[in-house]
Amino acid sequence: MIISFEPASRRSSDSIDPIVEAARRHFGIPYLYPIQRFVISNILEQKNQIVVLPTGAGKSLCYQLPARICGGLTVVLVPLLSLLADQLERCREAGLRAEALRGGQSPEYRRRLVHRLRSGAIDLLFATPESLEKIGRSARLGDLDIDRLVVDEAHCISEWGRSFRPAYLHLGEIIRHLKIRCLTAFTATASPRVAETIQEVLFTGQSATVLSADPDRPNIRYGVIPTLSKARTLRLLAEYAPRPLLVFTRTRSGAERAARILRRRFPELEIRFYHAGLTREERRGVETWYKPNHDGILTATSAYGMGVDKPDIRSVIHLDIPYSPESYLQETGRAGRDGRAVDARLLYSAEDLGFAEILAGGSARASVRTFDPLAAERYAQMLGYALNTRRCRREQLLAFQGRRMHSCSGCDICAGTARERAEGETRILDFASRNRRRFTMLQAVQLLKGAKSHEVVRAALDSYDGFGMLADWQEEEIREALESLLRAGKISVSQRGFWKDRLTTGPVFPKIERSEI
Repeated sequence: MIISFEPASRRSSDSIDPIVEAARRHFGIPYLYPIQRFVISNILEQKNQIVVLPTGAGKSLCYQLPARICGGLTVVLVPLLSLLADQLERCREAGLRAEALRGGQSPEYRRRLVHRLRSGAIDLLFATPESLEKIGRSARLGDLDIDRLVVDEAHCISEWGRSFRPAYLHLGEIIRHLKIRCLTAFTATASPRVAETIQEVLFTGQSATVLSADPDRPNIRYGVIPTLSKARTLRLLAEYAPRPLLVFTRTRSGAERAARILRRRFPELEIRFYHAGLTREERRGVETWYKPNHDGILTATSAYGMGVDKPDIRSVIHLDIPYSPESYLQETGRAGRDGRAVDARLLYSAEDLGFAEILAGGSARASVRTFDPLAAERYAQMLGYALNTRRCRREQLLAFQGRRMHSCSGCDICAGTARERAEGETRILDFASRNRRRFTMLQAVQLLKGAKSHEVVRAALDSYDGFGMLADWQEEEIREALESLLRAGKISVSQRGFWKDRLTTGPVFPKIERSEI
């Protein structure tokens, strides 16, 4: 059974409702959204459910309140240690007896933890799927009386289970072994295909109600920017983007590089990066710095944001196309939790087009994880979102989630400001066309920049009238732009003969690497 709810702004107002009264008494929350009330009721009645609840709509209360008023043990599975630590701290602040099961704990600590679980001294136990799988197969937890199991960020089953976290795919077996009475899967976004995967993995042979709230965030204005140089576009966007600003990248090295680019442009600002390669203390330090900061700029991978409550992020920039519509909605949903306007900009280049081939198995050289066909399909959806300049951005995102749009509250296509071509593309292609097989890539960079110190450039000044046409670009940005056009096949470099290494247009020749430029 699938139940859809109206946008979360419509509140439950029954003051004598015992669940609403319990939320007010134990957590100081004066009202519940209708979907929250329904979810909590299902948990109290021990009904299995998949809950699609937008970011910031009070998901954690849905399992914390039953744990507080009913007793018994609730086990909560989270995908990231940073999220685990954050939720653990919040539960303790709310007066709940909460503990964590994670890697690195000593055997003696684990023995004491299991003893406390058996004695009923713990209300909530947080764990990662890997930790639960390891201890759940042993006799330690097998005889525990677990009343409720919550799988938080359940879209990770589809997002990561088939690629690099197989423990997610083993959860159904562990759930049957532990004889869970009530199972709830939460996610902020789930297409029908993703919801089907969650159902198959977690609820094998059991029925589950699907509760879905409207995933639209009307305060977010979406836009897409084609670019030849992500470094340049990031630098220009950061000039005017309202802050706090959050910049997402696909990789850890990308997050660090983005921070370096912005630090060079804004040396007066403190700009930090965040990814799973940092120690727990380093991540906590970044979170502590960024949360109260009203002018901060943070560059991060998807490791940032799950469970991190910073309500006033005003701008989100994605330097790379995310892996899926769910990822994009989750990450843009980190911003504007206070309900105020947010700018969300997605950048794409030929590099992102090439990544689609990698996901489909087109590059054995790529140092990326091996992805399944579903991952390639979902990335293709995001690629189509970026390339489509005719259909409303919001309409596309909601369609991916199986929803219809009522009206667009802001996107570049509906505003008539969507860009068809990347900045500088026309000028560079004109340069390459007028100077076929004349200059090497390095010489082209010098000419376009207007660097008179280069010998070949000085010799060309009399016969070339486009000198310095990209004078306001940095040389690194021009190199990135030429490389992007080369990757896209719009320019090429002769590989043989008298014009070897010379830049030209026309058919695509074997590609060159950055190190060769």
